[in-house]
Amino acid sequence: MNVSQADIAAIVQQTLTQFRPHRGFTFRSPAVTVTGGYCVYQLGEVLKELGATKVLLVADKLVHQLGLTTSCEAAITLSGLELMLFTDIAGEPDTDCIKAGAEMLNRCDADFVLGVGGGSALDAAKAIAVLGDYAGKLTDFHVGGIASRRVGLGAIPTTAGTGSEVTDIAVIKDLVLGIKVPVKGPALVPDMALIDPALMTGVPAGITAATGIDALTHAIEAYISRHSNPLSKAYAYHAIEAIGKALPIAVGYGQDIDKRYDMAVAAYKAGLAFSNAGLGLTHAISHQIGARYHLAHGVANAILLPYIMAFNALSCEAELAEVASALGVGRESMTLRERCRAAVLAVRQLVIDLGLPTSLADVDIAKRDIPLLAEQAMKDICLKGNPRDVNPNQIASLLQQVIDGTLPEGYC
Repeated sequence: MNVSQADIAAIVQQTLTQFRPHRGFTFRSPAVTVTGGYCVYQLGEVLKELGATKVLLVADKLVHQLGLTTSCEAAITLSGLELMLFTDIAGEPDTDCIKAGAEMLNRCDADFVLGVGGGSALDAAKAIAVLGDYAGKLTDFHVGGIASRRVGLGAIPTTAGTGSEVTDIAVIKDLVLGIKVPVKGPALVPDMALIDPALMTGVPAGITAATGIDALTHAIEAYISRHSNPLSKAYAYHAIEAIGKALPIAVGYGQDIDKRYDMAVAAYKAGLAFSNAGLGLTHAISHQIGARYHLAHGVANAILLPYIMAFNALSCEAELAEVASALGVGRESMTLRERCRAAVLAVRQLVIDLGLPTSLADVDIAKRDIPLLAEQAMKDICLKGNPRDVNPNQIASLLQQVIDGTLPEGYC
């Protein structure tokens, strides 16, 4: 067989491209992070340091109507920067909303996009900043590859949950396909994250609970991910530890700014962890039932997480035992299995204590829909990090367990 020099060069190049160093990892995070109560008043100066002159502020419609963006707007205009608003986000961002935002970005010629609000607003801002230079659909990038953007990007969360202010991921609902599509790439990491717990003290208890469990899910799935690394594990462990202590108080007494701060920083740490280590089966299923049945993402995660932890224990019992220690329920006298079981039950109890549902019994999931949901979950990018291999039949069986509200034998 005759092999040309060009063929050899192509083979060598392909081999080098696919090569991964043993135990190597890449870690991404925002260039600038500002934290502290009322640090929002530093926003204008931070934006100027980042070279911003015209800022497009992207916010949830309700967040804007409640006046939660007022301090951000004041800090921007008092610094002499031009300000434009895009507040057409109602609920989770979809492809039409992102298209409208990208068109406005191009019309106003802003050089910085700033997301303010919950995960929906932050994901929308990230997608809008990227689509400003791209003529196609953001969902084209569901397997990654978004490497650059021409505008600056910042994020200010008003809930402690999604971690979108630090991640290289955005979740957008594709209105044509009727599913949530996680998209991933370096350009989605904000240049700046500003974390001000004072913006979170008015968040209702139910939303605080759901977003807090979302952050816990990020941390636990990142900790047990097959793509975890020393940095992601450290951030995830400390996030689990902080959430276990702070979340009940933040839900029970939302004006406690210290616990709001602890939750905000924990959500940030969890975001760093899962952005760099990946997630798992909980999110892969949650994206499907959330989009199809309009179930809030944090609530879906709260329902699913204990069941998926129990399922994954076969492959990550030691890591889940460490999760038990982070949650304060692991004891040296316990066996590895006992600590693993304690972690699952502690998460389940926390969900109950926060007043969140523990089954899908109240979600009208038809039995005929289960195979489709399982097939869609198998295609979700989050599944790549799951520590245990899974097939559609196992996902279907898990969904039936969650509908029935019964944890597997040994966890009841």
